[in-house]
Amino acid sequence: MKIHPFSAMGILSLVVTVTATAKPKTITAEKVDPALIHSEPYRFNGIVLNGTGRGSGFCAWNQHAFFSAAHVVYGESWETPPLWLPTVNDSKLSEDDGIQTRGYYRWTDYAELVAEGGKAGAAFSKDVILGFSFKELIPGKPAHMNLQGGRDLPQGVKTMITGYPAKDPYKNKPIDGYFMHRTAPAITPFKSFSDRALYTTLITTGPGNSGGPIWTKDAKYGWTAAGVLVGGRPSECIVYAFSNEINSLTRAVEPIIARKPTGAIGVNGVSATSMFFPYTRDQVIPDGSHKWTNMKVGIKAFEKDSVLTMMKLSVNFETKHRGDLTVILAGPGGYETIVHNEEGAGKDNLIIKDRDLSEFFTGIDPNGTWILRVQDRLKGHVATLKSFRLEIAAKDAETVPAP
Repeated sequence: MKIHPFSAMGILSLVVTVTATAKPKTITAEKVDPALIHSEPYRFNGIVLNGTGRGSGFCAWNQHAFFSAAHVVYGESWETPPLWLPTVNDSKLSEDDGIQTRGYYRWTDYAELVAEGGKAGAAFSKDVILGFSFKELIPGKPAHMNLQGGRDLPQGVKTMITGYPAKDPYKNKPIDGYFMHRTAPAITPFKSFSDRALYTTLITTGPGNSGGPIWTKDAKYGWTAAGVLVGGRPSECIVYAFSNEINSLTRAVEPIIARKPTGAIGVNGVSATSMFFPYTRDQVIPDGSHKWTNMKVGIKAFEKDSVLTMMKLSVNFETKHRGDLTVILAGPGGYETIVHNEEGAGKDNLIIKDRDLSEFFTGIDPNGTWILRVQDRLKGHVATLKSFRLEIAAKDAETVPAP
């Protein structure tokens, strides 16, 4: 769990005022029996690692997506997409077992609320992200979601919180290793804290557990994810409770992880580390022609006055002679770069994955028409573009120098 500027309020304080031998007065996190780790709901859990810390997360809604707390990946600014490690239960952690996620979506105003000192805790009401990967994050189906979490939690239903705390703040005792914990199922009524954020004084969790799920029981689906743990200290925790509002995040991620990507969807109040723009129509390139074939992608997903900070390109051509091809990527404003210039001689297929072209486009307005220009300059082998994809990140122009 990271400490934010608004932690001075004491809400996220890890200062412990009881002795290590004091008997907990509330429900505390206990290790999950290793025999249960791969059963539900524990199998939905994972560890979320970034360059400076760790948190918890859980795979719900979609096998390629996970929820976590925003402050797990936010410091003074938004950090790069984290590493996801599913269902860990060991004294050591092998990052080789992790999955590098591709990005995450979050509420646009979370960072503003943090910068303003949390507005008496208002940042907790936006303290959630939806991360995604092109790989499946867990085997089997993801967890079901309780979109009435904000209604159910205050009614004193039976709940359970799971995750990977690094410390027991009540006992002031570190937890050596990466062992899944749970707050034993119990009735814990929550009270309103700030908008979607709810709190209770009956549960103690620990740093590292932030981003883990709070579960409620459903007659049909069993344990269902009702929200995200976003804050805690001895005898107190705060959760972001799920409601239909969370559909804004899933709606933004859905076209990116679809089997046949349909392009980025701009959702009001939601932003991302980067956005993906696919071109998925087959396009035959005229054989032996010195005229350009242009495939266009129109982009208008970024806010006005945004400037590009990162650009990656992926392309897939089917051909028996990649050396025939010349490929150029052109961006708005006349900026362009050569991607492939008849290299590869007689080798087949031209496949490029996530080539970083940021240096050629950094600082430009990402909105507008992007064009992949292609020539098949020698006769004898027909080339077909199967797909290409742009990945673009952008920030407000005031925070990024011009090229």
